[in-house]
Amino acid sequence: MKVDLHLHSNWSDGSMGIPQLVCYAKDAGIDVISITDHDTMAGQIEAQDEGAKQGQKVINGVEISAFNPETGRKVHILGYNVKNMEAVNRACLPYLEDRHRKNLESALRIIKAGYLIRIDDVTAYASLTGTVYRQHIMHALVERGYTPTIYGPLYKKLFGPDGLAFVKSSYMGVKEAVDLIRECGGHAVLAHPFQYDSVELIPRLVEWGLAGIEYQHHTQTEKHQEAISWICNRYNLFLTGGSDFHGFYSEKALLLGANGTELGLEHQLIVSEKSIPGRK
Repeated sequence: MKVDLHLHSNWSDGSMGIPQLVCYAKDAGIDVISITDHDTMAGQIEAQDEGAKQGQKVINGVEISAFNPETGRKVHILGYNVKNMEAVNRACLPYLEDRHRKNLESALRIIKAGYLIRIDDVTAYASLTGTVYRQHIMHALVERGYTPTIYGPLYKKLFGPDGLAFVKSSYMGVKEAVDLIRECGGHAVLAHPFQYDSVELIPRLVEWGLAGIEYQHHTQTEKHQEAISWICNRYNLFLTGGSDFHGFYSEKALLLGANGTELGLEHQLIVSEKSIPGRK
C-alpha cells in the first residue's frame, strides 16, 4: 500500500485543514495517511471522520517535539495507533502553552523592531488551536511583503541563534516522549534521525521501547536509508516513512506522498490499527 505517515495540518504548524489534506491524499492515490501534528492529537477525531467521509484510510498519529537532555539536541518522536489520545494531549499541553508564550514574545520583538505586522495578524493563523508557531509569524511577514517565502534569509535573520526574535522554548525529554506514547498504547517511532543527528541515541531508545524508525524522509539519502535498514534489522524495529508535508509552511517544495513510501498489509502499524477502539 502507498502511504504517507508524516503530515501536518493547521492543528499545529501546517497550512492546510484536515479535509483538504485528506482530499489531496485521495487524489494522489495514497492508500493510508497519518496526520502527525506537533504535540497534539486534537485533530485526530476530525481526521478519522473526514477519512470515513472521503473513503481515505487514516491512522492516528502525533509528532512530539522532544530533546535529548544530555546533548541539548532535538529528537522528534512519532506516535501511531495511540489508544489514549487525551492523555497525550494533557502531557503535551504545558509545552504548547510555553511555545505559544515564547512565540508571542518573538512577534512582539519583531513589531518593536519596526516590522509592520500586528499580533492579530499572527494569531489569526493559529485560530484553530490558539498556539502560535514561527510559521504564523512568517506568514504575516509574507503577506506584508517583507519576504516572498516562509523560510529564507529573513527567517534566519529573525530566528537564527543570534536572531532578534530567537526565544528558546522548552521541550519534553525524549525518554518521557517514548514512555508517553507507549503508556498510551501507541507505537513510538524515531523521526528523521539524520536531520537532528539522533542515530547514536537509538540503542537507548530501543531499551525504552522504540518500535520503529522513519526510513523515508526528504532529509535522508540512500546511504542514510541503508544505515536505518541495517539498524532496524539489528534491533527488530519496523520502518515507516512520509513526506513531512506542511503545505505552504513546508521548508522545501514537496508533494503530499512525495517519498513514495509503501507498507505491506502485514506491517505492524496496519495490523495494530484494527485493534484501536472504534476501528474496524
